[in-house]
Amino acid sequence: MSLFRGPSVTVAAAQMRIDPGMREENQARAAELLSTAAEQDADLVCLPASFATGLNFPTLRADATTSDGPVVQFLADQARGLGIHIAAGVLLADGRDVFDAAVLVGPSGEPLGWYRRACVWAGESDHVSPGAPGTAIDTPVGRVGLLVGYDIRFPEAGRQYLLQGVDLIVCVANLFGPYSHPVRSICRARAADNECALVFSSGVGENRFAGMSYLGRSMIVDGLVQDASQDAEADVLAEAAPAERDTVVHAQLHWRQRRKVRDRLPFHGDVRSTWSTTFQGGS
Repeated sequence: MSLFRGPSVTVAAAQMRIDPGMREENQARAAELLSTAAEQDADLVCLPASFATGLNFPTLRADATTSDGPVVQFLADQARGLGIHIAAGVLLADGRDVFDAAVLVGPSGEPLGWYRRACVWAGESDHVSPGAPGTAIDTPVGRVGLLVGYDIRFPEAGRQYLLQGVDLIVCVANLFGPYSHPVRSICRARAADNECALVFSSGVGENRFAGMSYLGRSMIVDGLVQDASQDAEADVLAEAAPAERDTVVHAQLHWRQRRKVRDRLPFHGDVRSTWSTTFQGGS
């Protein structure tokens, strides 16, 4: 703990190879990365989207799990055993629907909150159901907002998190590399848009059905950096190489200090008047 900055929180992004449909193998790989992050004193560790199964249309329903199914139980056991918070992507079955979802699990093993990806691209809409904008989750490691994969492309998907004053957005992802060159810049923009830190935890490997590789490039960025004249990369706190497999990057954050910085900036207040007058017809 710093006298001036307050207690710190260490957040970690796990980048891992996801083998389609091989749940036990993927979970074993994830367990090793979670253990590595815990050894680095991480308080919150983030795993990619659909980390246990991948997202493949031919096996979608077979791969999906319920909110109390084996994938969520694995996360609960890991969080409890390691004494950490875990944010992870889960292919979630709910009745006739399948959602590309994220869950935040606390050290007790209990889910603290769920989010279902809101932005579904046209080619998958017959397979994946759209969710709704998320709600911030208050935790001992900060006020957290969740996003999944394709959401990162749309400022609207996370705009409510600025209004809700989150400390951190976690985007669990598994995006196709050939379509994702702008994602690094977009992650930095989403953090700045919402005056918060952002963790982008991304998978690597191949989607054999689509015939494309996944992006990687897991990172942790700081959206409160205002002057980068001495270092153009000052907002990138940690980053994995694009094709690096099974690795963990981490960064230390001080929420008390960061909230003071945010309170001195005009954007959080201005967005309310701007949103009201421009988008909601106010005067």
